[in-house]
Amino acid sequence: MNLSFAGCGFLGIYHVGVAVCFKKYAPHLLLNKISGASAGAIAACCLLCDLPIGEVASDMLSLIREARLRTLGPFSPSFNVQEFLLDRLRKVLPEDAHLRVNGKLHVSLTRVYDGKNVIVSHFTSKEDLLQALLASAFVPVFSGFVPPRFHGERYMDGGFSDNLPTLDENTITVSPFCGETDICPRDFSSQLFHVNLANTSIELSKQNIYRFARILWPPKPEVLSNMCKQGFDDALRFLHRNNLINCTRCLAVQSTFIVSETVEECFEYDPQCQECKLHRQEALVANLPDTVMRVFQDAIDSANKGLYNWMLSHQGVKLITLLSLPYTVPADFAYATLKKLQRLAPHMGSSLIVMSKFFLDQFAHFVNTVTSKAHEHC
Repeated sequence: MNLSFAGCGFLGIYHVGVAVCFKKYAPHLLLNKISGASAGAIAACCLLCDLPIGEVASDMLSLIREARLRTLGPFSPSFNVQEFLLDRLRKVLPEDAHLRVNGKLHVSLTRVYDGKNVIVSHFTSKEDLLQALLASAFVPVFSGFVPPRFHGERYMDGGFSDNLPTLDENTITVSPFCGETDICPRDFSSQLFHVNLANTSIELSKQNIYRFARILWPPKPEVLSNMCKQGFDDALRFLHRNNLINCTRCLAVQSTFIVSETVEECFEYDPQCQECKLHRQEALVANLPDTVMRVFQDAIDSANKGLYNWMLSHQGVKLITLLSLPYTVPADFAYATLKKLQRLAPHMGSSLIVMSKFFLDQFAHFVNTVTSKAHEHC
């Protein structure tokens, strides 16, 4: 079986819960191909590289915290989501990440010039992999104005053309939107009306409308914690329903059986294994691991403590903040511009020297020409 994670912006915290569940109760599902778009592609890459889920959740909450602190949230000019993602991915991904994911990770991209979907699965280096992930997560205006290049062409968010790439009929699909996806929230609604947006089934419900609003505008840490837990619970429900939770020994026997048909001579596979039953019973009452819950609790405590956060919790302060936007937004623009100039300054030094030399040469040539003509007239 293969996996596919939907693109969903800041709702990618749902994928963290699903990933925790898979790593604990169905690690055999992570040995095959995994596809995704945008945040889903990043989640797939982290799973294939076997990164610590607690660290991934912490990085994502740091990104969300930075976004919520800005004047206009994630839409503030001083907030650069692409720069943050590049910096964090470059630090957490191993140097041989491209070798680990080659042929397994399938990233959905949207080609800018014709809007066609492109799936890439082979990467020549770690930087090549990073460029593919950043291109798949690039939302015009929100992420910037110039889409990044990958292999000589400009691409943007894969969610615009194929938000949930399925590799074959055995692909398990994951989405934080209630719909007909294999692993997704189940809202209490009529479930009569569905739409299919870029290959993602989405039910027309009040809860999904709220989720859509949170794709590019992250909610509070308490809400994010609930989303992550819901992802864990939904994945666990799917594994139970499809009898995919087995003990380590039975998983090893089944994996060997796929490779060699003579495994029956060495092992006796018991479909009624008592250890498997015990493992499933334990999973019925399982919760998010303490390591992940601690990350969310720290984020919640950090967001609620301090004088600044206490002041922001009052309606009067919120109103003052809203009324001061005409003054704070220009300051934010100025700060963002200065940061860009500061970042470009080291690269501009040599260019400025060349340009200065060019203009000085042109000025000297002009002066010599004027002087020679003056002498001729004299």
